[in-house]
Amino acid sequence: MKIDCVIDGKALSLSLNSNKPLSLILAEDIQNASISSHCNGQMCGLCVVLMDGKAVLSCLIPAFEIRGKTIITFEGYAKTKNAKDIEKAYDLTHLRPCQSCYNARTLLIESLLSSNLTSREDVIREMESLKCHCLEAGDVIRIVQAASEIRRKRHARRS
Repeated sequence: MKIDCVIDGKALSLSLNSNKPLSLILAEDIQNASISSHCNGQMCGLCVVLMDGKAVLSCLIPAFEIRGKTIITFEGYAKTKNAKDIEKAYDLTHLRPCQSCYNARTLLIESLLSSNLTSREDVIREMESLKCHCLEAGDVIRIVQAASEIRRKRHARRS
């Protein structure tokens, strides 16, 4: 099956099995190093990517669902100003995810911020997809609030 999509800003036309999981497409066909090799379809949350701006577990997305979609992996996201906002929030709060979940948790936080879903309930609901417990819910809420404020100030300066 031929699938056209955009991954990390690159328009691609891929010939794939229609049921191949996005996580394997990224690892095997795109050679993207930011997808956790620990995932293996275990729904652990470590393989999060942004698909059309929404956080999804790439191990659960079959190839046919990415047709016409825009996928952002941590590798592509890390180069953006939005990534710097979250990095500043980690520094400001003195809270940082462990190395295993850093990429996934950062993309989950971006999904929340870009959707303007920063309430306690929204943060807790979004983080449920990540099985790593290196940070408590209250810690993640503080990070999201700090990143939201940093982003708000950055946008206010541009206006």
